[in-house]
Amino acid sequence: MDEVQVLPGVKATRDYALYLEDEKALVISDLHLGYEGALRRQGVSLPRFQKKHMIERLDHLLDRYAPDKLVVAGDFKHEFSRNLREEWSEVLDVLDFLEGKVEPILVRGNHDNFLMTITHRKGLALHEPAYDLGRFVVTHGHLEVEAPSGLIMGHEHPALRLRDTIGATLNLPCFTVREDLIILPAFSPLAHGSDVLRGPYLSPMVTQQAILGSQIYGLDEKLGILEFGPAEDLLNARS
Repeated sequence: MDEVQVLPGVKATRDYALYLEDEKALVISDLHLGYEGALRRQGVSLPRFQKKHMIERLDHLLDRYAPDKLVVAGDFKHEFSRNLREEWSEVLDVLDFLEGKVEPILVRGNHDNFLMTITHRKGLALHEPAYDLGRFVVTHGHLEVEAPSGLIMGHEHPALRLRDTIGATLNLPCFTVREDLIILPAFSPLAHGSDVLRGPYLSPMVTQQAILGSQIYGLDEKLGILEFGPAEDLLNARS
């Protein structure tokens, strides 16, 4: 499936984004632009493909939904301590792609320490710690945020860990959805997901009890978005 309505007026898409119909807004998180460059400095060589892959995803999303806003819920770039050369070029390339197509709204994540130096060239502010979309508040998730309505966050890189009868495992990136809390999968194809049913959890706002009250929607590159049902049932089936 290409999309699933997870709450009234809220669709989860196979392209790792939420679409909010009333707000005409797409919400994504955790692009980690420049990740390949950071790995290369650690002696790990990977082909540089994730920027191209994510721009293709964005192109599909903009064509399908024609949103007014694109909200990035943090970790637009990867390196904590400085702006790598690759981050300068990749962040600006993505913003250049978006220009004239949609209004980008950037929420600061814990990896975005020096992002404002780059986004200032485009006249873009960083919203910290959150951006109020009306029905939902969008935040990264590394800081505690009060949201009287609903909260949308990233940071956790949630994934559903599946195991077959001979012990092979597969991690599927996933959305976790409650009326008051939606956790987004990482938009980066290189961001490894963590076991959403058992943790450990990174955000001070996320506990296993919060996850067990959620519905889980997995993502597969070929099949699209898959409904797995209540997290609590999935955890019980694993036991």
